[in-house]
Amino acid sequence: MKKPRLFYLDLIRAVALCSILIIHFNAAVTGYFTYPSKLFGSVLPFGIYLGDFGSSLFFMVSGAALAYTSKDPLDLPAFYRKRAKAVYPMFWLAWCVAFSIRFVTKPGYYAGAKTASLLLTLVGLDNFAVAAGWAAQDFACVGEWFLGTILFLYLLFPLLRAGLKKHPVLTWCAVLAVSLPVHRMGWDSRLVAIHLPEFLLGMSFLTWSRRTKVAVLAAVLGFLATPLTAYDSKITCAVFSAAAFLVLAALGSRIHWAPVQNVCALLSRYSYAVFLTHHVIVLRLVEHFDLSTITRRDTALLFGVYLLCTAAASAALYWLDGKIRAGAAKLFCPA
Repeated sequence: MKKPRLFYLDLIRAVALCSILIIHFNAAVTGYFTYPSKLFGSVLPFGIYLGDFGSSLFFMVSGAALAYTSKDPLDLPAFYRKRAKAVYPMFWLAWCVAFSIRFVTKPGYYAGAKTASLLLTLVGLDNFAVAAGWAAQDFACVGEWFLGTILFLYLLFPLLRAGLKKHPVLTWCAVLAVSLPVHRMGWDSRLVAIHLPEFLLGMSFLTWSRRTKVAVLAAVLGFLATPLTAYDSKITCAVFSAAAFLVLAALGSRIHWAPVQNVCALLSRYSYAVFLTHHVIVLRLVEHFDLSTITRRDTALLFGVYLLCTAAASAALYWLDGKIRAGAAKLFCPA
């Protein structure tokens, strides 16, 4: 029996999605921060980068959603097949379009690319591989850094899940003891280790009592009130995002107005398609403007066009992915 949707997860995913849409628009329109922002700010309290905040919320929601939907006992082959089906078909559709556009509009762009680098791009590990030092140059098309990180977290999910079921406190201690030093030393280029506790928080949240949630919120707010916030911006972002997750989850449990729930559910449903399309679209749009002189009014209009184009492309990608899945099911599993 399919479990009912948890509205607060839709709400948090919608907030994360809006953060990512705004920050990539800001980055593109301000020449990746070489020009002043004309529409939105890019920094939250404590100097937290809006893009990091949105990504952290996504990792937390991913952990919570997987923990909520996974069944006992966990069938590992089935789990990994399901994750691959959720990630790759739509990714490959978006990748083929983005790759083709860049290949045609920028002749020679891939001329010096090693085949191994292109294969890494095709499996969503291109940005991640370069950042981790596995490859010298990336040719990413649709946000492969995030995909590479979430794939590693998916890989660890069964182990984390088993640990939380048997020894939750010990699991938390082990994750923090490993992830924080690895992050501080930069062994993972600050891509995975810092997001592991965020992912684990999302997984743990579903089993916490009200008292535990209040205690965790008090602890993270206490951290934010100390000078330690200047210690490491990524750690501060993770703690700030944890507080936001807890507050939004509490808020979500009190929102019962159907229009808000429907909008958040819609954004949540299309969030992966938006993730795959929005960055490519905004970069193509800004090519037609002089970013050093664009007015605030035209920036606002451009933002509206960007949202409309992203919505249309995401809906088309989502629809096409569904059609291909249905066709493949009929082809390989005829009734």
